Amino acid sequence: MRTERAVSLLVAVLVAGVLSGCTVSATANLTVPASDVAASAADALEDEIGIRPEMDCGDGQVDLVDGTVVDCVLTDPNTSSTFDAPVTIDGVDGTRYTVSVEVADAPRE
Repeated sequence: MRTERAVSLLVAVLVAGVLSGCTVSATANLTVPASDVAASAADALEDEIGIRPEMDCGDGQVDLVDGTVVDCVLTDPNTSSTFDAPVTIDGVDGTRYTVSVEVADAPRE
């Protein structure tokens, strides 16, 4: 009888979630727009080299999980050359995080 009641309750919760348009997930991570990651990477590079590059990290959402690598492209503002520039997210604390950027040695072809 107790198991039957628990199953009925679980079904009711799932149906309520579906009817309300909510997604039920036990492993949901906080996310940020890829444009925010690009802006953080551009800020970090500007602080390091004194010139703000253009960064493009796509249009999607990025999971805020330590070690997440986002494939980004850096455009040199002086030459318009583009470089692969993967950005790694670390130090995640809620919606706060740090980034490190590895810029390729040679431009993209």
